[in-house]
Amino acid sequence: MSNFVETWKGIATALGRSERWCRYMARRGADPLPVFKVGGIVRLNSNDLEDWLARQRQSSLRVPAPTTEQPSDVSLRLIA
Repeated sequence: MSNFVETWKGIATALGRSERWCRYMARRGADPLPVFKVGGIVRLNSNDLEDWLARQRQSSLRVPAPTTEQPSDVSLRLIA
């Protein structure tokens, strides 16, 4: 059995997402989907995919650090 997923359609099926979403994630600047081309065929290594998914899960679970700034004096008005 191959350790690669080939074609955008196969990658989309493996991820449970659309082909468009997969292409977008492959082009984005920060931690793109780890695809590469071999002879014009797009491929995704299964091990690289698992590592990428783990990084995505970690980054989505991170809680933003609390800010030490005092809230600014904001007055709210009730508009009836």
